[in-house]
Amino acid sequence: MSGHAIKRGNGGYLGAILLSGVLLSGCLLPTAQNAYPLVSQPVGEQRHLGLEEASYLAADSMVAQIKDKFHVRQTILPASFVDDKNMEQSSAMGRMLAQQVSSRMTQAGYAVIEIKLRKNVRLVKGEGEGQFLLSRELEKIAEFHKASAVLVGSYVVTPSQLFVNTQLILVKGGIVLASQDYKIPLTRELRALLEQGT
Repeated sequence: MSGHAIKRGNGGYLGAILLSGVLLSGCLLPTAQNAYPLVSQPVGEQRHLGLEEASYLAADSMVAQIKDKFHVRQTILPASFVDDKNMEQSSAMGRMLAQQVSSRMTQAGYAVIEIKLRKNVRLVKGEGEGQFLLSRELEKIAEFHKASAVLVGSYVVTPSQLFVNTQLILVKGGIVLASQDYKIPLTRELRALLEQGT
């Protein structure tokens, strides 16, 4: 009789240990983990994205970031994306990237001002790599059009990839509301869009 009691006691003790282990591991997980999507994906599911799809996914990520920080009635002014090595130089690629990201944000319900900014948008590098500051010229254009934020971006060209960074920056204060990095495989057609003068 005592033997049966010991077995039940050991079973209950082991069950308690397992249960406490599960609860403890759950407590150690960050509370925001479920709300924050993981970037990694299984190797079998990895695939190259086209220009439009990559830009749209980047815009979707930025829309999720600004959901509780930026009202849909506030206006966004898109500027041509620029070559990271020369902030004063844009291209057909830079203008297309800006148009695609801003187009997707329009589809999400945000008010985007469509004006043709000249190629020389004159972004200024901040203290950190990849961080933009608005030049006085761009700031004045945004204020003139009553824009609350400016959509800016830069790209880096490698032999096989185009690496893009885009940010949504408040005109007043220069606070970065959202930022997203993505890459696109370079095809012959896309390379043509990067040529100066296009």
